[in-house]
Amino acid sequence: MGVLVRVLIGVALTVGLAPFARAGGELPPPRYELKQEMPITGSHISRRAVWGSEIPINRSYSELTLDEQRVVKSRYESMAPGDEPPYPANGLMPIYEAVREVQRKLAAEGNLTMFIEVDERGEAISVSVIKSPDPKLTQALASVLMLTKYKPAICGGVPCRMGYPFRMTFSVER
Repeated sequence: MGVLVRVLIGVALTVGLAPFARAGGELPPPRYELKQEMPITGSHISRRAVWGSEIPINRSYSELTLDEQRVVKSRYESMAPGDEPPYPANGLMPIYEAVREVQRKLAAEGNLTMFIEVDERGEAISVSVIKSPDPKLTQALASVLMLTKYKPAICGGVPCRMGYPFRMTFSVER
C-alpha cells in the first residue's frame, strides 16, 4: 500500500467553520493547493500534495491582488506603504513542485522554517535554517531556494536587500 505524503503551507487549515462561514456570514479566504503528479497505487484520484496557501501559488508578486500582496507583506514586522518584500520571481509553484518531489522521496514529518537573504538584484545570497524535521530535506530545499530567482524587495522606491521567510509543515498519511 502506498504512502501519501502531505505538505501543509504555513498555518494549519481552519476546521469546523459552522458551516464554513465566519461571524457576519462571510466565507473564509480561499486556500490554494497543488495535487499529486501521479495518484497513489490503486487510485485514479490525485490527492492534495501541497495545500493551505492563502495566496495563489502560480502567480508572481505583481500578478497578486492588493489583498494578496497585503497577506505577503503581513509576514514582515514593518513595511512602509510603498515598500515590497522579496518574492519568488515566478511565483511559488516551481518551489512547491520541487518540495512535492523531495517530500515524495523523504516522507519527512514536522515543521520547516528557513529565511533566504535576497540581495537588491533578486539573487539569494544565503539561507538560514531555523527549524527542520530532516537534514536531507534541509539540504534539498536550501538548494532549491538558493537557485530560485526572486523579485527584489523595494525599500523607499529602490531595490534593497531583505530576507524572505519560508515555512512549511510536513506530514505523511499512511
